[in-house]
Amino acid sequence: MELEISRREFLRVAGVGAAGLLLAGQAGEAQWAREPDYVFAAVADPHLREDREGEATGVDKFRAALAAIDAASPRPEFMLLLGDIHPEKLEPLMPTVELPVHAVHGNHETIAHRKQLRGMFPADFGERDYYSFERGDDLFIAMSTAIPGDHVGHFQSQMIQPAVEQCEWLEELLARRGEYRHVFVYGHVPPEAESRPSVMCLCQNDSRWLHEQVAQTQPSALFFGHRHRQIDF
Repeated sequence: MELEISRREFLRVAGVGAAGLLLAGQAGEAQWAREPDYVFAAVADPHLREDREGEATGVDKFRAALAAIDAASPRPEFMLLLGDIHPEKLEPLMPTVELPVHAVHGNHETIAHRKQLRGMFPADFGERDYYSFERGDDLFIAMSTAIPGDHVGHFQSQMIQPAVEQCEWLEELLARRGEYRHVFVYGHVPPEAESRPSVMCLCQNDSRWLHEQVAQTQPSALFFGHRHRQIDF
């Protein structure tokens, strides 16, 4: 089936970033502070396995997002896929996805799913659940903030591979902020805006720690999924 979505509807579920300044208005429309030299898309929570009566399937919704990305001008160079993917549904679609994908795990990804995603994107993950990559003078940092079945986010867990090294790894990468024009950070479960207790964000101490890292190193932007609505701070 075909599913049409407007630009505004698309921007509710797919953030578009660039190696310039992105200004997002309350209406969800995006304006560039200057012409970007490249553009990337950030797509959250496709939930490809979830089909609800009276709605397009998760796969059809994702195909509509891909079509919107393909039609965008300027066209995104690659996609950040921000978790809750259901990779058993994504893998058969990958031959039809024309731009590179850099994925992170969500809380819907089981241990088996995480292994599958590492196999699908070995250049990114290797044997880890978190990674980084460079695009020109810019650094992209992919965090693992979700564990299977828990809506609260964590940086350390026996279900994250490696289990207790991520905070030190992230500190080392963010300390290199001065080497890059832009640093973009992305994951699934976000910090709470004021590090208040929340069952839909990083646990309170992890949220406080991430806020401190951001304040100290000033990455250009961070992107997360999980909340199923647009929240900017």
